[in-house]
Amino acid sequence: MSASVQISCAVMTHPRRAEAARRLAESLPELAPAVVVDPHPEGPPSTLRTSLAAWAAVPEWATHHLVLQDDAEPRPGLVEALTALVGAHPKEPLTLFCEWGSATATMARWATLGGYGLAECVDQYVPTVGILLPAATARELVAAVSPEGQEEEPDDEALARFLERTGRAALVTVPNLVEHDGDLSLVGNGHRMGVRRSVLLRRKTDPPPDTRVLRAPPLVPFVSWRRARASAAVWDADRRRHSGHRSHMRTTLAETGVPHADLVRELDGWLSSAPGRRLEGALGYGLLHELWLTSTAVAAWAPLPEEALSDVSPSARKAMDTLAPGGLRTVVPQILNSPGTSQDLSDLLWSAFDYGTRTRAAAD
Repeated sequence: MSASVQISCAVMTHPRRAEAARRLAESLPELAPAVVVDPHPEGPPSTLRTSLAAWAAVPEWATHHLVLQDDAEPRPGLVEALTALVGAHPKEPLTLFCEWGSATATMARWATLGGYGLAECVDQYVPTVGILLPAATARELVAAVSPEGQEEEPDDEALARFLERTGRAALVTVPNLVEHDGDLSLVGNGHRMGVRRSVLLRRKTDPPPDTRVLRAPPLVPFVSWRRARASAAVWDADRRRHSGHRSHMRTTLAETGVPHADLVRELDGWLSSAPGRRLEGALGYGLLHELWLTSTAVAAWAPLPEEALSDVSPSARKAMDTLAPGGLRTVVPQILNSPGTSQDLSDLLWSAFDYGTRTRAAAD
């Protein structure tokens, strides 16, 4: 850790999870995290209440404060990578995780294609499995947000609203520096939201992170895990904030130069292949149509030069392959444990991506 970057850390937890929090703190001796327990554990579980206590634990000497949830799994080289990113962007909120079914995960996929180490978070919440704020911002957050009467509001949405009011947007580290290890959350999200895994994780052999930031375009496609439908997050670049969703992706793609009839013709052609026939038999046409729409849009709308879409690294392929399980996890969770189906889905996604790349080139 450099002299100009002094990172403090707190692990937020509930008494029922105190042992997991202690193990997590011990796994990061360089940061010597404080374990912060829910100040009112007898009440209903509240991530907002506990997170504010964790943010309030920032010491005077710290330039930045990192808060980890007790089910975070740190990746190798977390401290070194985070220190480098903070040194390059000392005023920015940095989140260390985004789940594979979010619009922000598409930003991470694009960042991996383009070699960026950070990307804007574009969802209506900020992922809070692991998040770092400048110390002054952490204190400002604690002073501005009260948990009283708002125990049911998630901390990730409260943080997003706070950052929007102050004209800031969080950046996600690419690859992610922590994994979310628990499929069953303390506040009951596990069954409803399904398995929430990282879009792409840092490996021990990864080089130091690139410090460039990928800024979001007006539309960021993803597969909505709530409905298993192709969707797009709308991003207001001037105010750096989430501004809603587009759910009629057929129309939106057509408006940006990809006629739906042409897209369906390409999809039908691919479905006549062996992996296409297997997938249609396993998942049905509708879900495959939504995946095809989304992957086409990922290529067609990518805020990247064309060469970044053709020279695809293994990491970018791995990140792209998480699109299907992330978006379909609540409707066909069996695909998470089916290697054969996973390979066929990868073939579908990359065929649609190639089609999107061709439509982009034709439009130019």
